[in-house]
Amino acid sequence: MHSAKAELNAVKEGWATNRKLVCSNEFYIVGPKDDPAGIKKAKDAVEAYRLIAEKKAKFLSRGDQSGTHMKELEIWEKTGITDKGKWYIVTNANMTETLKRANKLKGYFMPENTTWITSKDKYPSLDLLFKGDKSLLNVYHALMMNYDNSEYNKYAKKFLEFMTSEGGQEIIRNFGKKEYGQPLFNDAERTKELIDSNL
Repeated sequence: MHSAKAELNAVKEGWATNRKLVCSNEFYIVGPKDDPAGIKKAKDAVEAYRLIAEKKAKFLSRGDQSGTHMKELEIWEKTGITDKGKWYIVTNANMTETLKRANKLKGYFMPENTTWITSKDKYPSLDLLFKGDKSLLNVYHALMMNYDNSEYNKYAKKFLEFMTSEGGQEIIRNFGKKEYGQPLFNDAERTKELIDSNL
């Protein structure tokens, strides 16, 4: 999972357990090549969102309560902007479908870097316009469902232990490097460093 608030609530409510840090990637803000809102000059993600709202430039939201959607709402909350007009387009769709619509409508959207790096050639109307804000770090944890099922618990625990083991972490830190010239995820150790740094 990659919504810390939801994860911590699940643990608090007792239906999930064994929350372990696994990896991270980063959210990007992509948009039309001519960048009508001028977000390339933004100092952080909040300012980028404010610029989009001020210009009433098309912005696409998944609107699906996913981790990506939760991160987007978190940023909008920090802007203080609640009055969104026709420029704010809710797709109720997944990452890929929303990117397709953003490409068609030449609108702004916030995918995670893994999806963008592996599929950006499919979206010729869009460019990567903003990245690098610490608040856009996308942190993943693994959790076990708290089932009264010894068979599930046995294998779920083994899988969680594998993901957090050196072998599992090695797969994560090298995933995508050969195909794309860069890893698509940070391992848990690097994620901790990024959380603690000022970027």
